Amino acid sequence: MTTTQALLGCYTTDGAPGLRAVRVHATGVIEPLGALAMESPSCVVWHPTLPIAYATNETLSGGVTAVAVDVTGEMTVVGAASTGAAPCHAAVTRDGQWLLTADYLGATVTLVALGPEGRPSATVDTLTLHGTGPHPARQDAPHPHMIAADVAGEALVCVDLGTDRLTSLTISGDGRLQEKGSWRLPPGTGPRQVVTAPDGETALVVGELSATLLHVRLGASGDAVVLAEVPTTASSETTWPAQIAITADGGHALVSNRGPDTLAFFDLRSGTLDRVAEVPAGVRWPRHFTLAGAHLLVAGEQSDTIVSYELGGADLIGGFTSRFSTPAPTWVALGPS
Repeated sequence: MTTTQALLGCYTTDGAPGLRAVRVHATGVIEPLGALAMESPSCVVWHPTLPIAYATNETLSGGVTAVAVDVTGEMTVVGAASTGAAPCHAAVTRDGQWLLTADYLGATVTLVALGPEGRPSATVDTLTLHGTGPHPARQDAPHPHMIAADVAGEALVCVDLGTDRLTSLTISGDGRLQEKGSWRLPPGTGPRQVVTAPDGETALVVGELSATLLHVRLGASGDAVVLAEVPTTASSETTWPAQIAITADGGHALVSNRGPDTLAFFDLRSGTLDRVAEVPAGVRWPRHFTLAGAHLLVAGEQSDTIVSYELGGADLIGGFTSRFSTPAPTWVALGPS
C-alpha cells in the first residue's frame, strides 16, 4: 500500500459531523481530508466498482446514505433510502445491484436497489426476523448485527445476535429477500460477526454475549457444528468482543475486546484456535479495526481516537505509528487504492 483513502464512521450524539474522509499513508499516518454532517454513520461500505460509499444512519428512524467521494476526499451526498430502526451494518452484493442493511432495533433486514451509477433507487423489500434467546436484556427479540457476503459457500448471511442464528439469504429476480436456511449457535452466544475461515468451507463467529470465538461448519439447516470455541480474552473483566479479521497470510484471526480493551490473535493453523497473543488496543472500547497493508488501524469509540500500529513480525503487532482524533469513531472503511 502506498496511500489510500478511507472513510471514518462516527456516532454523532455529541454533535460531531459524522462522516470523515482521510488519507492513510504507507507509514500508517492518517491525514484528514474532509468531513460531512450526517446522523450517526456507524458502518460504511464501498461500492465494489464505483467511488461511492454507503453509510448506515444508526438512529431509531433508520436510513442509509450514499456518498460520492472524489480523489481529494470531497464527499457529496448522491442519494438515500429508508431502512428499519438502527441499521448497524450493511453489505453491497458483488454485482453492485443491491444493498442490504442489518436493522438492529427493527428486527429486520432491508433490501435497497442500486442504479447503474450506484445511487439508491428504492427500498424494495424488508425481511422480518423472529425469535428470542436466553439473555434477558440483549436477546428479547431478533437483533441482526451483520450482513456478511460470501461466507463458507453462502452468498449472504445475516448474523442475528438476538436469536443466536446465522441465516442464509437469497434475492429473487424480482427483488425479494428470501430465507434459504439457518443455523443455530449455542444458546447465549449472541453472534456479532462472521467471516469465512481460510479453508473456504467453514466460518469463524464472534460471540458478543459469550465472549468467545467459534469455529463452525454450516451444513444442512439446523445446528451449526462447533469445531472449536475459545474465550476471546485472558482477562477476567466483563468483555464484549466486537470485530474480527483474518491476516493476509491466513494464519491468524484478530479479535478486538471491548472492556479489557485488547486485541487478541488466534492461530488458525492449530485447529484449536490457540490464543497466541493479546495486547492493549491503545484505545478505549475498540469497536472496529481494519488491516491496511502493513498497518492496523483501531477505532476507539470511547477514547475519540483511531490509532495505527505496524503489523507483522514475531510479536504480530509492532510499534505505534499514528494517532488521529475524531469523536466516537465506529468504523474505518478503506477505499480504492
